[in-house]
Amino acid sequence: MWQDAMTSKKVHLISRAAACAAVALFALTTLTGCPPKATVRPVNLTSPYPAPKVWAVVPFRNYSGTSLVDSVAMADHLTQQLQQIDGIQVLPVNRVLETMASKEMPEVRTIEDAMTLMQALKADGLLVGSITAWDPYEPPRIGAQLQLYATRNPYTFSQSDIQTRTLTYAATDKLLPGSRRYNQPVASVGNHFDAANGDTEHALKKYAHGRTPADAPAGYRRYLINMNLYAEFVTHELAQRLLDAEWKRLTAQAQYEPAARTP
Repeated sequence: MWQDAMTSKKVHLISRAAACAAVALFALTTLTGCPPKATVRPVNLTSPYPAPKVWAVVPFRNYSGTSLVDSVAMADHLTQQLQQIDGIQVLPVNRVLETMASKEMPEVRTIEDAMTLMQALKADGLLVGSITAWDPYEPPRIGAQLQLYATRNPYTFSQSDIQTRTLTYAATDKLLPGSRRYNQPVASVGNHFDAANGDTEHALKKYAHGRTPADAPAGYRRYLINMNLYAEFVTHELAQRLLDAEWKRLTAQAQYEPAARTP
């Protein structure tokens, strides 16, 4: 019995010592101001333009064959992605919808619609998107296209009448005051974002890095089990591809203009 008492006493002393050590460690951390774990910064988008721009986004057109697509929500996702870019101001989607309603314009179907809407909004560019595929079951899939229309374009294009589905709009002869008319978008991008594809999964992990809470049990997979979050990722990728296309276009323009001025 004496040995049992001694063993119990030793266990009690060890427990007290461990508790004291934990309290001392907490106090030391607090007093020394030990910094928290560094926050990882997510990959952000960058404007290719030397001067500020004002853009507007219209609701995506739905060609997916399913009514599950929320066209306005997709426009909101894209607007939120673009609003984080320095040098690009994006008008609220509600304002775009109100202006479209005042013009009795349910959709942007032609380039005349695009130019009319841009003039009414006093915007430099208009983003028109379409959804071609939508599968919310894991692994999710979204097919999407995005076009940028602008009031000024350094290039000219041949005449054509092509619908949104093929990434262009029909041209008209009527010009708006102070603007020039073109029969194709300044930039067009699109992709089928299949989460089962290794490239898409890699891009998703890169996007989630710094955007996923450290204590999120699902990690980056939260974007795979929540279609709203996956749509957010898709609009970010569309915006990135569009800006990359604009970087290339502006670079080509800068190289072309000096050569054109050379006698």
